[in-house]
Amino acid sequence: TDCRAIRDFNLPDHCMMMATRKGLVKKTLLEQYSRPKKGGIIAIKLREDDELVDVVVTAPGDEVVLSTKRGMAIRFNESDARPMGRNTSGVKGINLADDDELVGMVVADPNATLLTVCEFGYGKRTPFGPGEQATGEPADDEAGEAATGDSAVSSEPAEADESADGGDAATSSGARYRTQRRGGKGLRDIKTTERNGNVTGIVRVDDDDELLMMTARGKIQRIAAGEINVIGRNTQGVRIMRLDDDDTLIAVVRVPKDDNGDAETVVATPAAPVAAANSESGAGGNVAGDDFDQPEADEPTGDES
Repeated sequence: TDCRAIRDFNLPDHCMMMATRKGLVKKTLLEQYSRPKKGGIIAIKLREDDELVDVVVTAPGDEVVLSTKRGMAIRFNESDARPMGRNTSGVKGINLADDDELVGMVVADPNATLLTVCEFGYGKRTPFGPGEQATGEPADDEAGEAATGDSAVSSEPAEADESADGGDAATSSGARYRTQRRGGKGLRDIKTTERNGNVTGIVRVDDDDELLMMTARGKIQRIAAGEINVIGRNTQGVRIMRLDDDDTLIAVVRVPKDDNGDAETVVATPAAPVAAANSESGAGGNVAGDDFDQPEADEPTGDES
């Protein structure tokens, strides 16, 4: 799924947050992973029909964004998910539609942008924004929390269209990801039209970052994040990689401009190793100018979801 470089497992109140394909999230204090064993230790208890999708390290006050393959996203404070033991399944992070699944998770940065990429080579960048809840937003009903150990799913419906396709992110009402309560349906992030296909993944980027994009047919392209248009949510985005008819975009890696060997963020893991291809293999494309058109005996398995 992913790798995370951890230099200090004793950071006060820092946690490892994990997200699964079925929309569950689990937060565990870093210190609980500080004593590894030769055969490994249990990190999360997965249900039979679920799998781990992404992992982030959170600090007090952080907010995370979950994204789904059908173009929905939800932003909530990490404190909405209480810390649990390692051998637990977690709680609901987002309420998924029947045909939807989680594809990625990032820690929000009010000064950065969220890059969302789709399988047919289209994507967009949208500012995270400050994230405050909208004035007058109804509070979620929390009835049943004591019985289930989880916050009730938000009754708030998926948001209606807020910005015209190709709208200006600086002026559109859908220019940011406002904070919601964990367990809701979220907001429309990108339109998963026939042109775009499903969402492949998300990554937090700054203007001076670079990106490596990989396809199922083994092509790799490197571009500057700043070349990708910044637009609002609920849009189709622009072409970020030109693909052959039988190819799809499967992974994106963020490469900081002044890369000093720090771990990079992979937002979608290919099903098989991707062989690097020459940049001259035709994977290029105009970005900004395109149209908008050993199992162990562990702690008790107290499932809390």
